[in-house]
Amino acid sequence: MHAISALLLTALLLQGDPAPSGPIIGDLTAHSIRIWVKSDRPGRTSVLLHGGKEEERSCGLWTRGDRDNTGFVQVVNLEENTRYTYSIDGKRHDDWWFRTRSTTDETCRIAFGSCANEGEGSSSVWRRIEAEKATALVLLGDTPYIDTTDLARQRERYMEFASVPAFASLVAHTPLYSIWDDHDFGRNDTDGTLPDKENSRRAFLEYRPNPDYGEDGEGIYTNFRQGPVEVFLLDARWFARTQGGEDAPTLLGAKQWDWLERSLRASTAPYKVLACGMVFNGAVRPGKTDCWGAYPAEYARLLDVIAGTGATGVVLVSGDLHWSRVIRHDTKDTIGYDLIECVTSPIHEKLIKAADAPHPGLLFSAGAPNSFLLLEAAMEEGTPTLSMILRTAAGDTLHHQQFVAPPGT
Repeated sequence: MHAISALLLTALLLQGDPAPSGPIIGDLTAHSIRIWVKSDRPGRTSVLLHGGKEEERSCGLWTRGDRDNTGFVQVVNLEENTRYTYSIDGKRHDDWWFRTRSTTDETCRIAFGSCANEGEGSSSVWRRIEAEKATALVLLGDTPYIDTTDLARQRERYMEFASVPAFASLVAHTPLYSIWDDHDFGRNDTDGTLPDKENSRRAFLEYRPNPDYGEDGEGIYTNFRQGPVEVFLLDARWFARTQGGEDAPTLLGAKQWDWLERSLRASTAPYKVLACGMVFNGAVRPGKTDCWGAYPAEYARLLDVIAGTGATGVVLVSGDLHWSRVIRHDTKDTIGYDLIECVTSPIHEKLIKAADAPHPGLLFSAGAPNSFLLLEAAMEEGTPTLSMILRTAAGDTLHHQQFVAPPGT
């Protein structure tokens, strides 16, 4: 067997630290798990699961040179609500475990965050999310900062980001779901006309164990469900300004719009979280062009899709601004209820005061470094409840937005 990433499983495991280049667990359900690894050279890697009635299961995978020596294994037919540990090429670590979901699945604690780096401030957020016992981590973009479509640099930055011990420890047993924003897509404030964006998508597919990645080789949008919540991760970069005229350019693109409409119609989740890095409003710093407010026709279409599908319980989550905000969208006349948007940013320390722009529906606004959003949902006596809590690495609550029932029901 070859060694897993030369940075790590030799010296670091002996010190008791997690392996920074992996593993990372991805999509987790009641009966399946996705596990990501990176090796120092292409070849076969042995993943061994321990737990359940089988006690032990071997799941080999091949890492490939054309995927930067990364690979995934999808393990199915697991037992529900069961704690498993796993080993890789005979190596074990205390952080290498997971618990499958329950088929009844009535609760979740999903952490959302954007704008992170490899500094200690970001690490303090990863440790807080660990302490909160989050059932999933959703990265909304600028995670990491890359600012180029050069494939080698894309891969290098994903590795550097994954090599932070606090992050590596967290995602070794907390399922990771991701979307990109402008800086990890390739350039600040950019759109889908960016040259060589295919390299950015290629690196994303190599390093992020999402359930799937767009359709037909385009985009990276996806969705997943935990408890009474289904999360729809929207790609607001790949298709932006690639279709439509100058007066009404696309943001999501025809293919993604079709997917979102189909997915909302099919969803049985009481709460439906539409999430992307780009904010769903136009209250941004002067001169900023990458927000839904700069695409009014697309924002109108979003409301039309929500209304047309009859989707209740929709809430919005976004990032990017380096400022935390909660905004009420005046949409009752269009979809039957007002949309609530939580903007969570940044995980790192850099704040942008100009992002504190006025909005008629502004419910909360604060510059809070090292912060994130904790979305907590549960079925309480047959009624699904939802709390959206903006929290700091120190554990302080900045704002608590509560729903005692899904909006529109």
